Amino acid sequence: MLDMSMGPVHISSGPNSDSSLLTLSIILEVLEKNNKVIWMTRTIPDQRKISDVFGDLDYKKLNRMIVIEFGDKLSEKIDEINSIISNLKKEDLLIIEGWCDSHGRAKSRDIKVITGLANSFENKMAIISDSYQDASGQKRGFQGFMARGGRIIEESFRTIWTSRIDNQYQKILIVDGDKELVAESTKNGYKMVN
Repeated sequence: MLDMSMGPVHISSGPNSDSSLLTLSIILEVLEKNNKVIWMTRTIPDQRKISDVFGDLDYKKLNRMIVIEFGDKLSEKIDEINSIISNLKKEDLLIIEGWCDSHGRAKSRDIKVITGLANSFENKMAIISDSYQDASGQKRGFQGFMARGGRIIEESFRTIWTSRIDNQYQKILIVDGDKELVAESTKNGYKMVN
């Protein structure tokens, strides 16, 4: 779905682009290839959504996933699982959904923990957060939206933008550098259209 081979990725999710469904879709792709996933999330999404996306996976594949709900204790949870993180292989994935609050500025302690991981972690890593509207009126960022964490996160992560496509209810635009992709929402997660 997304190229994670070029280092850590920050997915900045625009309004109504359903970042939790994108997270589940990325996890599904990794698990289907028999790799491991550590999925850290601020809050576990709706169980029906999880069941819809992972419903066809067998027990062996599901058993390759660790799910950690961290609430507002990201750094403490990362400290607790450092030994597990260090055992991940090259094709395994650490994905942190909602790494910072979706309102206000990203907390400096969260930025420090995330950039520390990115700089020391050699495997596939993705963090996901909601983008916010540029209050300056200058239409900076992507379509007037900015990625959380500012320049510090931009220096450690490649930013991928997602945005709902106007008048196309089920589709999102994914922008990764010069590449523009379209994904469609299905019961089993996002599927690439182009």
